[in-house]
Amino acid sequence: MIDVLEDEVQQDGAWRLDPPTVTAVLVLSDGARWIPAALDALAAQSHAPDELVVVDVGSSDGSPDLVTARLPGHPVLNAPAGSGFGAAVQVGLDRARPADWVWLLHDDCAPDPDALACLLDEATRADDVAVVGPKVREWPSLRRLVEVGVTLTGTGHRETGLERGEPDQGQHDRPRDVLAVGSAGMLVRREAWDALGGFDPALPRYGDDVDFGWRVSRAGLRVRVAPRAVVFHLEAASRSLREDGLPGTPAREQRRAALFTLLANASPAGFAWQSVRLFLGSLLRVLALLVAKAPTEARDELLGMLAVYRRPGEMFAARRRRAATATVPPAAVRELLPSPAQPYQHGLDSLVDVVTALVRPVPVESTGRRASTPGRRVQARGLDELGAEVPDDDRPVWARRPWFFTMLVVVLASLAAARGLVGSGSLVGGALPASPGSAGDWWSLFLGGSGPSFVLALAAPATVVWGHPGLVVDLLVVGAVPLAALTAHRLATRLLVSAWMQAWFALTWALGAVAVGAVAQGRLGTLVAVVVAPVVVGAVLALLEEPGWQRAVRVAAWIALATAFAPVAFWLSVPAVLVAASVLWSGRRLELLAVVALVPLAAVGPWTWQRVLAPGTWWWEAGRVDAGVGSLDPSVLDLLVGRAGGPGSAPAWIALGVVLAGLLALLRADRRTAVLSAWAVGLVGLAVAVLGAGTRFDVPGTATSAPAWVGLPALVWAGALALAAALAVDGWRESRSRRQPTALDRVVPVVAVLALLAPVLTAGWWVVRGDADPLARGSATDVPAYLVDRAAAGEATLVLEGDRADGIGFEVVRGDGPRLGEESVPLDTDREQATEALVAQMVSDPSPTVVDGLARRGIGAVYVRAPADEAVVSSLDAIAGLEPSGSPDPDSRVWTVASDVDVATPDESSSAWSVAGAWLHLLVVLVVVVLALPGRRRRLR
Repeated sequence: MIDVLEDEVQQDGAWRLDPPTVTAVLVLSDGARWIPAALDALAAQSHAPDELVVVDVGSSDGSPDLVTARLPGHPVLNAPAGSGFGAAVQVGLDRARPADWVWLLHDDCAPDPDALACLLDEATRADDVAVVGPKVREWPSLRRLVEVGVTLTGTGHRETGLERGEPDQGQHDRPRDVLAVGSAGMLVRREAWDALGGFDPALPRYGDDVDFGWRVSRAGLRVRVAPRAVVFHLEAASRSLREDGLPGTPAREQRRAALFTLLANASPAGFAWQSVRLFLGSLLRVLALLVAKAPTEARDELLGMLAVYRRPGEMFAARRRRAATATVPPAAVRELLPSPAQPYQHGLDSLVDVVTALVRPVPVESTGRRASTPGRRVQARGLDELGAEVPDDDRPVWARRPWFFTMLVVVLASLAAARGLVGSGSLVGGALPASPGSAGDWWSLFLGGSGPSFVLALAAPATVVWGHPGLVVDLLVVGAVPLAALTAHRLATRLLVSAWMQAWFALTWALGAVAVGAVAQGRLGTLVAVVVAPVVVGAVLALLEEPGWQRAVRVAAWIALATAFAPVAFWLSVPAVLVAASVLWSGRRLELLAVVALVPLAAVGPWTWQRVLAPGTWWWEAGRVDAGVGSLDPSVLDLLVGRAGGPGSAPAWIALGVVLAGLLALLRADRRTAVLSAWAVGLVGLAVAVLGAGTRFDVPGTATSAPAWVGLPALVWAGALALAAALAVDGWRESRSRRQPTALDRVVPVVAVLALLAPVLTAGWWVVRGDADPLARGSATDVPAYLVDRAAAGEATLVLEGDRADGIGFEVVRGDGPRLGEESVPLDTDREQATEALVAQMVSDPSPTVVDGLARRGIGAVYVRAPADEAVVSSLDAIAGLEPSGSPDPDSRVWTVASDVDVATPDESSSAWSVAGAWLHLLVVLVVVVLALPGRRRRLR
């Protein structure tokens, strides 16, 4: 190994026996602040260039005078003001002596003393090496990497292969072929420069180096990077530290240069495809930037794209020039380009950063692949630099990342609890209908003017997985607990100091969705509201800290989302609105209060107004109104500990510790205001739960009633008690050390242990019981399969259940039953009343005329669910024209309709007004979402 290194060193120094001539070209452009350091670096070179040519481009800060003062008698050439870097270099070369190599230098770069020597080491290794570039590090920090070779992605973005702020630790010190190197410190063979015509004048500002490297590679020559050669570069133009006098904004010109370079160097076969792809991609980027409220960036993107596409003659001329110098096919350069998946990998990395921020919200300053604590400094060549390396932490990973591993346990518990839901088919059961066949069904339902508001919130993400919309429902149901834990933990980091209390509150709140029975019963509305509720509280706190239009709209948008899935959430948000009102009123910001109160109603749309006309339906969440879960009449103890009745509810005794902790929280005097605020929210939830417990409401358009589900208000009550307890315990030990012990200090540890055990016991009970029953995964068919096949001809099935003693319920099922969203479509009252009268006649006064009535209403079969009442069966058997048919369940019965009247298919098309209202509703939602999204700030490199 030592012999190999010695041979390589000898090869590196071979050129010194007959050194090639080098002309250094230094370009000035208002760089008086950095020129002295740049000239000092040139003077310190271990191998000096044979000639130094200095070219000034319209400097007005005395830059030429500085050079003359440091180098007496050395001429400074002048290039026309507004000239690009390549044009300025050409001015210098036209006056320079012939040389083998040209070394390009900016006035804001400082080469290391061995930079030129190391560049020549790499340049003289082979005759086909035409361009060599150094490793570029940031100036003045001197340690962070800027470039070690560059390339261009298929979407037109400069790719360096480096992480943002990555320090130089020798990890990229392998010489290699690259597509291009930066112009700061670039060493170019003079023969190749002249043959290719130097930098393209069409790229005077940005992209000239990448384009030149691409043309060099197409000419059959090589571009190499020599990491042993180091150049420190300030990047003054990119950082807007100086004006270059060229037209257009930097962002606009960067985009224009990128598109120009891609299209000018594309293969003949790929040029047409790239032209269409980049044009449409730019338009999509403009739209995305407008949605992200970045109009300046959107304008630069659009104008940069138009600057290329509106001059096709220039593009074709550039392609002809490149074809004239190309000697190898475009495929020879392909391996120097990044993978087509590279831009999408960056998008995935951004998504991972967002998820990581949720899982680990503790702020950490990142310096490349190593983290550092804020404020530490080290000395680097006399300059302070943020980002010193932190000593290794010997603690195990789970101790260093406790919340991450807590979330890992929660996710594993969720998967274990969902073991009974493994299989094919859709999640169905309890209050959850089956998902439709595609996201298009949800879009059609909503835009048709009859769908509920929450369908839009489901259709938007389901569009990504178009043919499998059930995946969105699976995520919201099976993943409800982890998602709620993440949002609750984000809120806890704003309110609590102790990491343990943050984790305890987050888990207690998230597992409340399991304890109240929302997961097992398929209560999609409650599950979404549980995830969104902590976000609403956090948005209100942000609004109170800094009142503004955008923050008010953001609060309204989150309230609207929760209300769309669970209308009762609107009334549960009243405490937050009242708190905001008290602050906004004192600040005379009444318009913000109006936004918070009224925008949710507008964003939810007609579904809210239907509940205003039928107040009982505020209890009707997304899903079936008659969840089929049995009794929903919670006891006083159930309500006290946050239970709502029905299957899947955790034992009440598990939560007693949380209730006691919430009561004791009132005794901590120094936290009383915060604790009372939590109690106020909880009491509103308890009051709403007590109001609805055991009640029933009439279902619009039918003669039936349904039980009110109070799971969400009960959960708000229990969650508020948990927050009050966490606020009281947070910092309790420190406060105790500053005062005399009391009797309360002996009681608090006992209650705290009981409260801390609550989420642990709930999680254990949850994993043992599982999510299944009544929730299941399987067929969504509500009627026998052969009746579903008859539905293809437009026939519906009349489904009966119950008995004469307790009442008979009915439902007209088309196809295999209503899918998620369809169960909430308003029914035709007249048609339902006519069907109700027909059913009453069937079971009380059987007559052949009812058969014709069924046919006129498009009903081709009657299905009595198990257990079929014998009295009802006898009545239907006595009706001529109802022919008994087979049933898969011996306790159920089926009859088909045999009538001379053709079975009619009712017209269920929506009116033009309904369709127009749906599109208007979509427009309102889009406006609210765009206004609520955080704006994008322009960022300097």
